[in-house]
Amino acid sequence: MDQLLDRKEIKLSLLLISFSIFLISLGSISGSESTARSFYSTDSLFFANVFSELIKGYEEGNVFYGLRDWTWTPAFYLFPDLLLYFLLRLLAIPINASIEIVHLGYTILQWTFLFLSWNILFKRFLPKESNISFLYRISIWFVLGGLFILQSRFLPLFLPGFHTGTWCLLPISWALFFTLKKNKAYYALEFLLIFIAVLSDPLFLPSFLIPVLLYELFTKSSRIVKEPKLLIPDLMKWIPIVLGLFLGVKTYSLLVKNNTVFFPYRYFEKSIFGNFKLILDPSFWNSLSILFSSITGILWILSFGSVVLFFGLRKFRKDDEQSLNLDLFYLFSGVILPFFLILIAYVSEDTLPEKVPFRYLGILVPSLFGLLCILIKGRTLKIITFFIIIYGGSYLTSYIIQNKPLKIEYYPDWISCLDDLGRKNHWQRGMGGFWTSAPVRNFSKIGLVSDYYEPDLNIRPWQNTFRWYQLDRNYSFAILNELDEDVLSKTFGPGAHKEECPGAKIYVFSTKNVKEIENFILLKKADINSWKKNTGRE
Repeated sequence: MDQLLDRKEIKLSLLLISFSIFLISLGSISGSESTARSFYSTDSLFFANVFSELIKGYEEGNVFYGLRDWTWTPAFYLFPDLLLYFLLRLLAIPINASIEIVHLGYTILQWTFLFLSWNILFKRFLPKESNISFLYRISIWFVLGGLFILQSRFLPLFLPGFHTGTWCLLPISWALFFTLKKNKAYYALEFLLIFIAVLSDPLFLPSFLIPVLLYELFTKSSRIVKEPKLLIPDLMKWIPIVLGLFLGVKTYSLLVKNNTVFFPYRYFEKSIFGNFKLILDPSFWNSLSILFSSITGILWILSFGSVVLFFGLRKFRKDDEQSLNLDLFYLFSGVILPFFLILIAYVSEDTLPEKVPFRYLGILVPSLFGLLCILIKGRTLKIITFFIIIYGGSYLTSYIIQNKPLKIEYYPDWISCLDDLGRKNHWQRGMGGFWTSAPVRNFSKIGLVSDYYEPDLNIRPWQNTFRWYQLDRNYSFAILNELDEDVLSKTFGPGAHKEECPGAKIYVFSTKNVKEIENFILLKKADINSWKKNTGRE
C-alpha cells in the first residue's frame, strides 16, 4: 500500500478527490439555514455593502464618493481581504455572477491561500519533507475544510474581514524573518509585508511578535550569553521588522482620524497595562473552564497534548533540529499566542475568555494542523491521508442522503416572504436591526433595502454608511426581530399592522403615518448633519 500511495497519479487523484469534497461541501451552505445564516451574516456582507456603494459612486461620476460616511470596523482589512474580495466582485460583473458565487469563490481562494502560506513556513524549516509530503498535506487540508463547512465549524476562516488575512500573512512574514541569507530585496520585501499587514489589521502586531520573541528567547538566549558578539547581527535583522511595525501603526493611527470614513472603535486608543488588575478577578479564571469545554477548548486540549508529545519525542529526535525548531514555533503560534490574544482582549475590553469570538483564535487551526504534520509523517501520513479522504467522502455522502439539499442560491424563506409583501404593497425601503438588514439588502430579489437601527430607533453606526439614512424615500416596513414594537408604535403612531414571515415578524406602517415617518427621517438627517458638523466632517 505504501508504494501504491507513493505513485504520482495516485497522489494527484487523492488531491482531486479531496478538493471535490471541499467544493461539494460549499453547496451545503445555502441548504442549511443555520450555516447560511452565519456564512451570509451582516459581518461577512460588510464588503458586499461597501462594493455596492462604490458602484453607486461610480455611476454618479466619482467612485470614491461611495466611501463617504462609512462606519468601519477597527481594522481596515485592506490586504488580502478587501483587495481579493473587490477583485472577485469586479470579475463577476461581466458574467453577472451572484454574491453567493463571489463568497464561495473567496472561500476557495482563502482556504487555499491559508494552506500555501503556512506551507512556505513549513518549507523554510523542512524543505525536503515539504516536497515529499505536500500533496498528502494539502489533500487532508481540503477534506478538513469540507468537514468544517458541513459541520458549520470555524466559518470565520472562510470569510473576508475575520482576521484570517492576518493568519495568511503571518507565516510568510515569519519565513522571511527566519531566512538566513538575505539581500536588500529580502529586507525590502520583509519591511513592505510587515507594514501592509499591520496597517491592514493591527492584530498582526502581537500575533507576529509573540511567537517570534518567544522562539528567539528560547533558542538563542543561552548562545548569546556565551557569545555576546552575536547580539549585534541578531539585532540588525530586527530593523526592517521594527520599521515596518512602527510605520504601519503610525499610518493606521493617522488614517483612522480621516473625515471620510468613521471608525467608532480604534486600536491603540488606550493602554491595556492599566487594566491588568482584571486578571486577578476570579471570573476570569472561572470562565477558562467554559472555554476549555467548548470546541475551541478541545483544540487547545489537543494542542497541549501535542506539547506533551513534542517534549516526549525530543529525546528520540535530537539529531532532527529543524523539525524540533518548527514544532517549537508551532507551539508558540498555536498555543501560547491564542492565550495571549484572549488575555489582551480581556484586559483591554473586559471580555471574558469564553466570549472572545473564534475569529481572534483562528490561528489555532493552521498551527495545530502544521504541528500534527510534523509529528505524523512518512508512511503514517500517507495512510492517514487515505483514510481521512475515505471518511470525508463517506461523511459527505451521508450528509447528502439525509435529504439535505445542495444549492448555491441563498434565498431564505423570510426574505422570500418579505419580497412577496414588497411586490404586493410596492415597498422599497424599510428598517431593521443589524443582523437582519444586510441580508435584505443583498438577497432581496426586488431590491428592498433595510437600514440598521437599535431597538430605541437610534442609528447603529457600525458597518454601514450614513448615506443610507439621507434618502428621501419613506419607510414602509420594519423587521421586528431586533426592534421594539412598542417604540415603533410610540414613534409613528397607531394604525400599523403585522405580517408573519417564517422566522420574522414584519411591522407594516399605515398610510396614516406618512407625516410621522417623514418627520422621523428629517430628524435622523438633522442628527447626522449635526454630528458631522461637530466632528468637522462637513
